[in-house]
Amino acid sequence: MSAAAEETRPPSAPAVIERIRAALPGLSRSYQALARLVLDRPETVTRMSLAAFADAAQVSQPTVIRFCRHVGCDGFPDFKISLAQAMMIGLPYVHSEIGEGDDLPGMADKIFGSAIATLRGIREGLDLRTVARAVEAIAAARRIELFGTGLSGVAAMDANQKFMRLGVPTVLHLDSHLQRMAAVTLTPADVAIGFSYTGQIRDMVRTATLARERGATVIAVTRPRTAFARVAHIVIAVDTPEDTFVYAPMTTRLAHLAVVDLLSTAVAVRAGPGGVATIQRVKTAVRDQWLSPDETADEMQG
Repeated sequence: MSAAAEETRPPSAPAVIERIRAALPGLSRSYQALARLVLDRPETVTRMSLAAFADAAQVSQPTVIRFCRHVGCDGFPDFKISLAQAMMIGLPYVHSEIGEGDDLPGMADKIFGSAIATLRGIREGLDLRTVARAVEAIAAARRIELFGTGLSGVAAMDANQKFMRLGVPTVLHLDSHLQRMAAVTLTPADVAIGFSYTGQIRDMVRTATLARERGATVIAVTRPRTAFARVAHIVIAVDTPEDTFVYAPMTTRLAHLAVVDLLSTAVAVRAGPGGVATIQRVKTAVRDQWLSPDETADEMQG
């Protein structure tokens, strides 16, 4: 490999921190501010957005991007991935709380503790006026389209099952092509609800834009101040400390499911006795699938 090619090749994970530390004395004032922030608080930086990182160092966002390229990364997302790997060699992309030396009890404590803390934080920061607007829109909708791509589709599927039990006309699409096709058939009487952990997925932004152009009310369950959030009429902000650009979403997924539970419960309560009757009919429709205690005993004996 030529020297030029070697220079432009993305650095290995530990090399990012070492390269920054070695280059620190010769960096410009702006780059030094960014470098010191990375060296002092690397784990915090992996959870920051581009805007937050720039604000914390009191530099511009283009300066951050140039800094990332200066240390051998393609951009800020690539820089965060390399930085996270540098702090957790051997366990990249698994779970931000887990270290290589953790035993099973330690993993359990960290994972459950992280989930509890995340849900508590989301509840404390939840704007209930925004949730109320979403409930009103859902309850009045002629039709509800649910969107989610990849792992975000888990929350969309859960929402589809819960709203369907309430008698709300729902349609779920996980394929991005079908999402766009469905979006352009919506009307001002309809609601589109999308789920995105990062808020930066191109397909989700495009689908939400098409739904909005048709006059439908767009509800986004996602990080605030993201591309997806900017397109939506109603944003239920789920801003967890988890970096889903690097790790598979763990606590963020639980937070999205909790929001679905809140929305569906609020819609059911708003519907009154009629809503309860619908839920009862749905339960009755599948009651024959449940094993009675006697049948369970027979199955075990058989």
